[in-house]
Amino acid sequence: MDKYLTDAKWFIENLPYRSSPYNGRNWGHPWHSLCSYHGKLKPAIAHFLISTFTNKNDVILDPLCGVGTIPFEACLQGRTGIGNDMSEMAYIVSKAKLEKPSLNEVQTILSQLEIYVNENVHEMMNSSEALPYNNFGFNGKLPEYFERQTYCEILVGRKYFLGRFNSLSSAEAMVFSAFLHVLHGNRPYALSRTSHPLTPYAPKGEFQYKSVVKHITNKIQLSYKKGDFNTYVLGRSILGDYSNLSSLLSSVDSIICSPPFADSIRFYMMNWMRLWLCGWETVDFKKADVKFIDKKQKKDFGVYSSFFEMCFNVLKPNGKVILHLGKTDKYDMAKELSIQAIPFFDEVYRGSENVSEIEKHGIRDKGSTTDHQFLFLRKK
Repeated sequence: MDKYLTDAKWFIENLPYRSSPYNGRNWGHPWHSLCSYHGKLKPAIAHFLISTFTNKNDVILDPLCGVGTIPFEACLQGRTGIGNDMSEMAYIVSKAKLEKPSLNEVQTILSQLEIYVNENVHEMMNSSEALPYNNFGFNGKLPEYFERQTYCEILVGRKYFLGRFNSLSSAEAMVFSAFLHVLHGNRPYALSRTSHPLTPYAPKGEFQYKSVVKHITNKIQLSYKKGDFNTYVLGRSILGDYSNLSSLLSSVDSIICSPPFADSIRFYMMNWMRLWLCGWETVDFKKADVKFIDKKQKKDFGVYSSFFEMCFNVLKPNGKVILHLGKTDKYDMAKELSIQAIPFFDEVYRGSENVSEIEKHGIRDKGSTTDHQFLFLRKK
């Protein structure tokens, strides 16, 4: 029997990531939690998709990688993981993971950031003008989340990184990722008043000054103390539309991807504050529905035709595409995407897992997903 088919059937019948210890909330390499991210794939799922369906030294691509869970897991298992995303936040965090900088490089950037903040924050603090973004925010306005000096340091730190964004190094991405992580949350590591680590709900509690550089430094130090990199291979992070990958890549062994689930939450609204830190302005949120696939697929799954054409172009002969999808009462993503794939791929197998009782992690709206689906395809 076809090994790909045999492995796919085994995977669906056993769902190995549901067994102990893989089913634990915190299972996986610590760098999977480099920055909180709403909509992140469970690392255990990525782990078994990589270990079951790919080989050491393979090139693995995720064209819609989010914060790089799948390509990072590939790198950890001795593959070359490549992650692409249109979101600046996703690109920054995946770059830090996939292009792992040395601690010395990161400490150099931390020193430069500290000097920049110290040189520029007092002018902003002493200005008689209203602070920027006083009227910006979706669950309360930005200044409501932070003590005044902390807010000024955040604004200065944001300016520092946005000035370097077009040539961002992996060390800068690592520091920026830590900045993104500590921006808001419900524990002492967070710069904000008490909120939520995934989605910045309106804050509560007292205003308290917190040094931006100190909190970033603490996160960096903690990150570099943890994690096994013995079999890690450097990967690559790409910022852009997946349609551009045909001209950038070739000879990919497998594409493993978890596209935005149909009829689910809009990631850019749930991650609004961190996207703001990455340079988003009010107009970017207004344009996001026509830019990102989350909303476009609700109108027509035909948007995936170009996705499968790109996959076909970059894959080696007989290359695999494995998709982790979301089914709702209204949408059967596996069925819809298998139709779009017909000109380029043969369906090998599909299966599903009921997740109607999935853990919500304190999030009020997790969307209407009832099942997680796995669609296994092979290049024609």
